[in-house]
Amino acid sequence: MEQIEVAIILLTILITVISAVLIALLVLVVIVLTKLNKLTNEARSITENISSATAWLSPTTVFSAAVRAFRSNK
Repeated sequence: MEQIEVAIILLTILITVISAVLIALLVLVVIVLTKLNKLTNEARSITENISSATAWLSPTTVFSAAVRAFRSNK
């Protein structure tokens, strides 16, 4: 084999390895982004539940609900 053939073979192997690493990194980025999307959706759901719970537990809401409950019994 000539030196040029060895160089071409080594460059082909190098390009193949770099391509495989690049594809693996892209797959990992996609996986991380989907997991982050799930986490943000769960966090959004949790904050919505907390905000609705704090709105329901505000003194104005509690007292107005109690007043309505006692007035409806008469």
